[in-house]
Amino acid sequence: MMEGRPYKFRILEILEAEGPMWNCDLVKKLQDEYHMPSNYYRDCLNFDLIEVAASGMICEDEVELDEEGSFNHLLLKYHITPTGMAFLNELRVKVRPRKGE
Repeated sequence: MMEGRPYKFRILEILEAEGPMWNCDLVKKLQDEYHMPSNYYRDCLNFDLIEVAASGMICEDEVELDEEGSFNHLLLKYHITPTGMAFLNELRVKVRPRKGE
Protein backbone atom coordinates (compact mmCIF):
# COMPACT_ATOMS: atom_id res chain seq x y z
CA MET A 1 0.00 0.00 0.00
CA MET A 2 2.84 2.41 0.74
CA GLU A 3 4.79 1.61 -2.43
CA GLY A 4 5.61 4.85 -4.20
CA ARG A 5 4.74 6.85 -1.08
CA PRO A 6 7.23 8.79 1.06
CA TYR A 7 10.30 6.74 1.92
CA LYS A 8 9.74 6.91 5.66
CA PHE A 9 6.27 5.37 5.31
CA ARG A 10 7.68 2.60 3.14
CA ILE A 11 10.50 1.90 5.62
CA LEU A 12 7.92 1.09 8.29
CA GLU A 13 5.93 -1.12 5.94
CA ILE A 14 8.98 -3.10 4.82
CA LEU A 15 10.19 -3.68 8.38
CA GLU A 16 6.73 -4.82 9.41
CA ALA A 17 6.46 -7.25 6.51
CA GLU A 18 10.02 -8.60 6.41
CA GLY A 19 11.15 -8.25 10.00
CA PRO A 20 14.50 -6.89 11.17
CA MET A 21 16.83 -5.79 8.35
CA TRP A 22 20.31 -4.37 7.99
CA ASN A 23 20.38 -0.76 6.81
CA CYS A 24 22.45 -1.71 3.75
CA ASP A 25 19.78 -4.21 2.65
CA LEU A 26 16.88 -1.90 3.38
CA VAL A 27 18.51 1.02 1.58
CA LYS A 28 19.28 -1.19 -1.45
CA LYS A 29 15.66 -2.36 -1.54
CA LEU A 30 14.44 1.25 -1.44
CA GLN A 31 16.95 2.33 -4.11
CA ASP A 32 15.69 -0.42 -6.42
CA GLU A 33 12.03 0.30 -5.70
CA TYR A 34 12.30 4.07 -6.15
CA HIS A 35 14.83 3.90 -9.04
CA MET A 36 17.55 5.79 -7.16
CA PRO A 37 20.84 3.99 -7.96
CA SER A 38 23.47 6.59 -7.02
CA ASN A 39 25.52 6.82 -3.84
CA TYR A 40 23.95 10.22 -3.20
CA TYR A 41 20.52 8.60 -2.84
CA ARG A 42 22.03 5.76 -0.81
CA ASP A 43 23.25 8.33 1.70
CA CYS A 44 19.93 10.22 1.68
CA LEU A 45 17.97 7.03 2.36
CA ASN A 46 20.38 6.03 5.11
CA PHE A 47 19.78 9.45 6.68
CA ASP A 48 16.01 8.83 6.44
CA LEU A 49 16.54 5.62 8.41
CA ILE A 50 18.40 7.56 11.09
CA GLU A 51 15.54 10.08 11.29
CA VAL A 52 12.92 7.33 11.61
CA ALA A 53 15.02 5.73 14.36
CA ALA A 54 15.39 9.09 16.13
CA SER A 55 11.60 9.41 16.14
CA GLY A 56 11.30 6.07 17.97
CA MET A 57 9.49 4.30 15.15
CA ILE A 58 12.31 1.86 14.49
CA CYS A 59 15.06 0.63 16.78
CA GLU A 60 18.54 -0.81 16.35
CA ASP A 61 19.03 -4.51 17.10
CA GLU A 62 22.68 -4.96 16.14
CA VAL A 63 25.63 -2.83 15.04
CA GLU A 64 28.63 -3.85 12.94
CA LEU A 65 31.51 -2.10 11.23
CA ASP A 66 31.44 -2.16 7.45
CA GLU A 67 34.89 -3.72 7.17
CA GLU A 68 34.41 -4.52 3.47
CA GLY A 69 33.61 -0.88 2.74
CA SER A 70 30.69 -1.84 0.51
CA PHE A 71 28.20 0.51 2.19
CA ASN A 72 30.63 3.11 3.61
CA HIS A 73 28.55 3.49 6.76
CA LEU A 74 28.12 1.78 10.08
CA LEU A 75 25.89 -1.26 9.57
CA LEU A 76 22.77 -1.24 11.72
CA LYS A 77 20.03 -3.82 11.96
CA TYR A 78 16.62 -2.20 12.54
CA HIS A 79 13.22 -3.46 13.63
CA ILE A 80 9.88 -1.65 13.85
CA THR A 81 8.78 -0.59 17.34
CA PRO A 82 5.24 -0.55 18.81
CA THR A 83 5.21 3.22 18.18
CA GLY A 84 6.12 2.58 14.54
CA MET A 85 3.40 -0.07 14.23
CA ALA A 86 0.80 2.31 15.67
CA PHE A 87 1.88 5.06 13.26
CA LEU A 88 1.86 2.67 10.30
CA ASN A 89 -1.65 1.49 11.17
CA GLU A 90 -2.76 5.12 11.42
CA LEU A 91 -1.24 5.83 8.00
CA ARG A 92 -3.14 2.90 6.51
CA VAL A 93 -6.38 4.54 7.56
CA LYS A 94 -5.45 8.07 6.49
CA VAL A 95 -3.49 7.57 3.26
CA ARG A 96 -5.81 7.16 0.32
CA PRO A 97 -4.91 4.81 -2.53
CA ARG A 98 -3.63 6.46 -5.68
CA LYS A 99 -5.86 6.51 -8.73
CA GLY A 100 -5.85 3.12 -10.38
CA GLU A 101 -4.82 1.20 -7.23
